[in-house]
Amino acid sequence: MSAVTVRDVTEENIDDAFRVCSNVRLGDPLQMQGIELRRRWIMGMLAATGPCVKVAYFEGRPVAQLLFYPEASVPYQPHPRAGVVLLRCVYNPFKEAQGKGASTALIKNLIEECKKSPRCLKGAECSFVASEAFNTGEGVPMEKLYEANGFRKMGEEMAYEIAGKYTPPHELRYMRSKRDEGCATIVYNPTCEYSYPTALGVRDLITGIYPTMSVRLINQWEEPRESIRLANHELIINAVQVIGNLHQREKLMDEIKKAVEGTD
Repeated sequence: MSAVTVRDVTEENIDDAFRVCSNVRLGDPLQMQGIELRRRWIMGMLAATGPCVKVAYFEGRPVAQLLFYPEASVPYQPHPRAGVVLLRCVYNPFKEAQGKGASTALIKNLIEECKKSPRCLKGAECSFVASEAFNTGEGVPMEKLYEANGFRKMGEEMAYEIAGKYTPPHELRYMRSKRDEGCATIVYNPTCEYSYPTALGVRDLITGIYPTMSVRLINQWEEPRESIRLANHELIINAVQVIGNLHQREKLMDEIKKAVEGTD
């Protein structure tokens, strides 16, 4: 079996992260907009805190990636937990490389780094690593992957305790505001190259139903105060939080109509 190697993403190999995440969409102009937003974010993080992405290589090519950063670096988290590293995702979309240990190698690499006062914490001890497990439908479910690597379910998160005990994140609550009535706000996150294209898709869905509705998009890393005001919800329509995604298009359309028309 070929060995899996792990490298931090730097300016020199940054495109390898996109070769993993956007492997089937590298020729899509809309996806390229999301990639460029993420590229700019990664470069900013490299300057501010150091590497925030790891890539696993199998048989010499990039096959999986891991995204992480300190919670204290998140501008839309008003009360970050000290010494906490957020593990945002682990992704291996290549069937021929699944089951080869790439994702496990990435997680173990991060954990070992966090045990040694990681660079992203600027010399401080890592209290614990926290993640919200979600599934892409590809490969092993993320929750099972984390459990296999020592994470435990803690409320809405999974955590790996290192130098401290787990504490839950600070929760924000959205307070209905007149300024949000009759319009829509979509919040996207540049840490994921799919977030901006998805936000545009949601915008088009809304304007397809309500052509005259004002819809604005905000980058929550660049407009953190507004994201905090909206309790970091991804979609607020007519001062109502709307939950849904484009993968369940009809359900999302129903939720949009309920928010606009005030129906249950």
